[in-house]
Amino acid sequence: MSAKAGSERTLVIQPAGGTGQHAGHHQTFAHPLKARLISRGTADPVAGEPVTFVWDAMSQQVLFEGDEPTVTVRTDAQGYAQTPPLVAGDAAGTATFTVTAEGAYPEQFEVTVDG
Repeated sequence: MSAKAGSERTLVIQPAGGTGQHAGHHQTFAHPLKARLISRGTADPVAGEPVTFVWDAMSQQVLFEGDEPTVTVRTDAQGYAQTPPLVAGDAAGTATFTVTAEGAYPEQFEVTVDG
């Protein structure tokens, strides 16, 4: 199920894990970011759709394993999309990730690098 560009938003991105967690400088966060994509009308999971997680540049860095600021993963049969591990940078603060999927309004996930 895929909504076409310019059409009504028919899907919903739900936070399903990883947001709100903390890690120390240069540490790997305990959990990856995880989102669930569902149909707005029925709440049924949407499988096989790409979901993109983008780090919003700030003074502190939190990147995906391999120093990548962006990752796109497909949803599984239950509608879940999970990122590779997250690695904290060297500046303390909150890092925000914007999560997008075609046909859904963006969601924001946050993680914190402890000082």
